[in-house]
Amino acid sequence: MRLFCKLIVSLMALVAVGCSEVEPVVVHSLTLSEGGVVFDSEGGQKSVVVTPFPEDMAWSLVVAEPKEWYGVEVEGTSVVVTVSPNTQAIERTALFEIVSPTGVFDTKVVTVSQEAGRVQGSIATSAAESYEFDSMGGDYTFTVYAEDEWSVECSADWISIETADSVVTLSAAENSLGEQRSATVSVKSGAQSVDIAVSQQTHSQNGYLKLLGQWEITATKWFYSPNGSLNELDYNPNQKDYYLIFKMEQGEYGKTLIMKDFLYPGTTLEVEYDSQSGGIVIPFGWTVLSYDVFLYITLINSNKFSFASLEVAATPSEDYLTLTLVMPAVAGFDYVGFGLWTYNDNGDKIAFGYRLQPTMFPMGRIVFRKYTN
Repeated sequence: MRLFCKLIVSLMALVAVGCSEVEPVVVHSLTLSEGGVVFDSEGGQKSVVVTPFPEDMAWSLVVAEPKEWYGVEVEGTSVVVTVSPNTQAIERTALFEIVSPTGVFDTKVVTVSQEAGRVQGSIATSAAESYEFDSMGGDYTFTVYAEDEWSVECSADWISIETADSVVTLSAAENSLGEQRSATVSVKSGAQSVDIAVSQQTHSQNGYLKLLGQWEITATKWFYSPNGSLNELDYNPNQKDYYLIFKMEQGEYGKTLIMKDFLYPGTTLEVEYDSQSGGIVIPFGWTVLSYDVFLYITLINSNKFSFASLEVAATPSEDYLTLTLVMPAVAGFDYVGFGLWTYNDNGDKIAFGYRLQPTMFPMGRIVFRKYTN
């Protein structure tokens, strides 16, 4: 029994000696109150609190790429970030690092970001970079987008300017000088400016006015129909026959024109003016005389006439001496032209000329040529 007790005491002593020789393991860590700091355009100061474990663990601040618009410094257990106001219309970003001098913890990266600033006097408009008035004058309206006060001025006195809230209206009177004129309209706010180049054409350059006068209808082929039935007789018309010459007169300026005596004396047809192409759009399928004479697109295949109501564009040449009709392509028909139709005694729609003047149908490529001004 005495021997057993001595063994126990010896073992306890050995255990005590072994425990005193084992070093404790310390896990180093670092906690930041913010992984990133965000500022508005006005800037200011914010702090990032650094909490090490153990508390006496050393750390340091590193700024890899210094920037003029922000600064960082250590104050006690915090890093204080100071950002100046952003006067540029772009966001700004930067970063700094918290590092361990002895490498006992991983580097901590903190991002600094600031929203874009509002540029003093920033301004924009809905206006095009340039605008051309026609020779008869008119108005041009656009909207101004600005956060600060703005003004508008013009380099020439032939443009008058009116403003209402954020809307600007430029007005030009008729240009009777015989020469093109130009000006610059500037919309300003602070140091910012938007310039609009403005010009005005002469009467001789006015596409709408160039369309006025007499025009001759020409075609690659003419087909003669004395009674509305199909036959094979080609026809060489007298170029001075009244149904080949029509007059283009002014309608609502810049919007419509009036085609008079088109294909038959007494016809009056209002057509649309296409300001984009400078040509016209003819509405075929309309009554053009009081006694129900209809102007139709005609379709001819190998054995019959047909007709349709369509709008056809006529595009001018550069010199405005011709207007070429863009005729529709219709499946199953060899030729597409136009002509007049009316009613017979039974109420049937027939080619005009059943009881009156025979109708000629121009086929293929149809071109209006300027006859006289």
